[in-house]
Amino acid sequence: MFGIRVLIYLLGIALVIWILIRLAKTPRMEKKPTKRVGDMVRCTHCGVYIPRHEAIQDSDHFYCCTRHRDEDRKL
Repeated sequence: MFGIRVLIYLLGIALVIWILIRLAKTPRMEKKPTKRVGDMVRCTHCGVYIPRHEAIQDSDHFYCCTRHRDEDRKL
């Protein structure tokens, strides 16, 4: 009986060591820098928010596409 108990302890220690080695080998996820969008503006026609650098500006109004700008010009 004494030999079986020692064998179980040795297997338990080996299992813990194996788990620790596996955890040490796994690649850690690095934090990627988040991309800043910048200022957001609202389309005067439909109300969707878009980044200022992608918006189409006509005087003091911003639009998400040229079609919305042209439709507001007709009014």
